[in-house]
Amino acid sequence: MVGLLGAHQHISFRGTLLYERAGSRQFIDVDWSAGSGEARLRRLNRVADPASEAWSPAVLTVARFCDLLRFYVPRVEQGRVIAGKSTRRLTLQPRDTLRLGYIVDVDGETGLPLGMMTADPDGKILERYEFASIDLSGENDALINPERAIGNESTESDLRGRSVLPGYYVVKDHATPAAFVVTDGLATASVFLEPLPPGAVPGEAGVIEGATLAYTRGVSVAGQKGVLISVLGEVPMVTARLLADAIRPTNDDP
Repeated sequence: MVGLLGAHQHISFRGTLLYERAGSRQFIDVDWSAGSGEARLRRLNRVADPASEAWSPAVLTVARFCDLLRFYVPRVEQGRVIAGKSTRRLTLQPRDTLRLGYIVDVDGETGLPLGMMTADPDGKILERYEFASIDLSGENDALINPERAIGNESTESDLRGRSVLPGYYVVKDHATPAAFVVTDGLATASVFLEPLPPGAVPGEAGVIEGATLAYTRGVSVAGQKGVLISVLGEVPMVTARLLADAIRPTNDDP
């Protein structure tokens, strides 16, 4: 099961996938080179000759996967036929209310994810992607050595940052602008801090599109300008609120 989430590291492929969320549908060409660790995406719905975009997925190590099992209940069963390939279905059901659920259909031969759905705590599908066609090329290390489908090495990038919520760790921290990124290995959210705009009233608001939540909270600080906290990511509202709670603006005046 560990190899199901890391096969892309050792397989080169290209194909076209359907991406759906919030009632919208996009067709996206994907060209992934395992050697470069980067994909080129072309969103076919936008213009006649769309420019390509770079995309680098997160690498899931064995240690991170073991962490995931503390917060998700895994289940593997027979899946559907996708892009002409038989699949196995990996369901990751959250053990708490701080994360969403994931349903991943993986190629039964290589472990490559061919489809994925994100669901809310009630099981409602928020967004999904599925390959309509896919062409594998190059040496298939996942077939030759399945254990390599997910990284075993302990590198500096694998090290956890500080914990902010159960299962969530800071993986990127920027001083300017004030921002940090947290993840539990699957769910990811970015947190931004900026001055509260003049005239803005402290309070909170949230907008959900598909599985993506945009949450803002204005906080007043005695003797200082207010702070606007923004959370953007594929996390439930309760998680965004707790991330905002983790910000502790203080009055530095003596």
